[in-house]
Amino acid sequence: MTTDLAVRLEIRASAFFASWGTTFDDLIDGFQAELAPECDWDQRPLMRTRTRDRAITFLKVCHHALALEYIDVEMRSIAVVGDTVHTQRIDHLHRSDGSLITSAPVAGVLTYNGDQVVAWKEYFDPVTFAAKAGISSVLWGAGKLLRR
Repeated sequence: MTTDLAVRLEIRASAFFASWGTTFDDLIDGFQAELAPECDWDQRPLMRTRTRDRAITFLKVCHHALALEYIDVEMRSIAVVGDTVHTQRIDHLHRSDGSLITSAPVAGVLTYNGDQVVAWKEYFDPVTFAAKAGISSVLWGAGKLLRR
């Protein structure tokens, strides 16, 4: 049986991921709206941020280091249990000219408190992702700084 909360969170999470696929500014606005100020976003071993501001800083590093402009999210499945949204997706990272940086299969778990994400864990193969994206030690170093 689907609850009103489950439907609302599925719609919110879907809209959040859809906001990534237009421009970098829209991607940032999506993070600003959806993440709680103290959101714990864990993508280890790549990086972990413990605030929305640090998450946005990490995105800005990616914007400059990788020329990341937007991310098309191919949602494979989404499920809601209580206040937690589980996703299986493929993230396609693009430059402003539309060229593909890399694509990565990702499983994610977003925990909501009200209408904002308070905890977000993502699972993916960081070695393959880094190799395909050409991530340099700059991004890996940024991840270490943001984990503090």
